[in-house]
Amino acid sequence: MARMGRDAMMKSLIPAMALILATALGARAEGLTVQLRGPALAESAGFLMAETRGFYAEEGLEVELRPADTAPPFEAMARGAVDVAVAWMPPALVARENGLPLVNVAQIFARPALRMTCRADAGVASAADLRGKTLGSWFGGTEYPLLAWLNRLGLEPDDSLEGVALLAQWPGAEMLRHKQAACISTLSYDPAQGEGLVRLDPRDQGADLLEDGLYVLPQHLAEPAARERLARFLRASMRGWREAVARPEETARLILGPDPDPGALRRQAAMLRGIAPLLSPGGALDEAAYRRTVEALRTGGAGAVLRHDPAAAFTHEISDLAARPEAAASNGTGSGTGTAQTP
Repeated sequence: MARMGRDAMMKSLIPAMALILATALGARAEGLTVQLRGPALAESAGFLMAETRGFYAEEGLEVELRPADTAPPFEAMARGAVDVAVAWMPPALVARENGLPLVNVAQIFARPALRMTCRADAGVASAADLRGKTLGSWFGGTEYPLLAWLNRLGLEPDDSLEGVALLAQWPGAEMLRHKQAACISTLSYDPAQGEGLVRLDPRDQGADLLEDGLYVLPQHLAEPAARERLARFLRASMRGWREAVARPEETARLILGPDPDPGALRRQAAMLRGIAPLLSPGGALDEAAYRRTVEALRTGGAGAVLRHDPAAAFTHEISDLAARPEAAASNGTGSGTGTAQTP
């Protein structure tokens, strides 16, 4: 039911999109408005570092970073409110299948962080023990990689003894402590703490789906100047991310502000250390990882997350251009020669 509701909501955003975009694109021609993903500040630390250190300004950009909202980041794009959205790939591909033509132009995280943390006293020692269990999910699009994983395991989210039950997840690990669920969704860089916990990795079943990437609409790729602007944004953002994970304590203080709570400071710094091995070197999407993501989302027959193979869902043109700073500086057109799919 949660999936059907999300699909219906995505479809409802589409009809007015074209009219809104025509106005919004012209209004923001000199800069970029970016919808961040969250909710943890560490998940946006690289962008915040690039802004604070003046990396965007050095690239000649005026960037407005919009903080994470409760709605998926690309919904702001559908409303014509932003130029770029930071989002996980599974919900972006679902939105594309439902009519919002999102294009992946870069991949910030090259490896996924989604995990499932389970109670050993609930009888879970491995993924084979999930049948008949209650699992927590954040929903808001993060259920799609979880559903793809369950499809790999042959489990339906139908509340039956032969499938699993999905519940909206509480903050933290309270559902585990109160035994309201056998397992909850967690992230490798923000693990649940406690005794008697078992951590499961979807990658063990081939469900390693890509997460944080940069998404735009085709209109933002139509002009050479727009492509150059996106390349400069990517280049500055990855520079910000490299600095953020290299100095986790300093970055944590920066994003938390003056006189941070010591516990919050330790948590954000630990998250940044955990994010470091997930980062893409330069923001280029690995096509093999993309194919694995699509394959996992297409698994499951009638219950598959994606009904069709996506077409023109990504381009390497922006990351190719971002990797050539000397060309971008000397060539005002910023034209790229990417060979991947383009819209």
